[in-house]
Amino acid sequence: QVCGRTDFDKNYVAQVNPSCMYYPLNETLRPEFYGHRWDAEKCRKHSIFVAQGNYPIKGLHFMLEALATIRDAYPDVHLYVAGDCITAYGTLKEKIKLSAYGKYLRNLVQKHGLEENVTFLGSLGVGEILKQYLNSHVYVIPSVLENSPNSLGEAMLLGMPCVASRVGGIPSLATEGKEVLMYDLEDTKALAEHVLRLFEDEKYAGELGAAAAARANLTHDAQANYKMLCWIYETIAKQTERHVNK
Repeated sequence: QVCGRTDFDKNYVAQVNPSCMYYPLNETLRPEFYGHRWDAEKCRKHSIFVAQGNYPIKGLHFMLEALATIRDAYPDVHLYVAGDCITAYGTLKEKIKLSAYGKYLRNLVQKHGLEENVTFLGSLGVGEILKQYLNSHVYVIPSVLENSPNSLGEAMLLGMPCVASRVGGIPSLATEGKEVLMYDLEDTKALAEHVLRLFEDEKYAGELGAAAAARANLTHDAQANYKMLCWIYETIAKQTERHVNK
């Protein structure tokens, strides 16, 4: 018996074990993200936030490619990336530790002349990352694969305008074009166009964020999720009891 949150994980479970009982159960997010709301008037204009980029599956390389296009229209655009600066090359230790992916990202930054447009923020505590969400203009999740990414849920809960790759379970979390803008994986042109639209159309960005918050407040409703979890345990317990008593 399995709990899951998206069509992606449900379909995968069915492929692995068609007889497995699947229970839908949404996830409750960190409490610090409830009760706050993104405000277009208070954010850094033309800033983009990516919550993680330390390894290839998170797709930071796609964001960098798109950033070059966005920079042509908005020279002041700035990308903030949570997590360690895996492109660092200043000290001997950093040069020795530079990974293949870090080298690839470093080359992309240099190729497009993005040195002044990208900042790695290092490891952030929950309060710091909450502040980063609220301070940013657009949240982007360019991942190669996800099921139900907490970072997207957090951004939606805060009412941020979000852009996400159309992969894995992400389409189960939001209605495309109404709550989140989505694009096909590797289509960096579409990714750039979505961000540009949100930069240019403040009214639409606000509407998208408000709709995302309404959806996320249902998906990540702590009380509803707790009740559902209790119901699942009670159901399994009753099934087990009937099986034992046969």
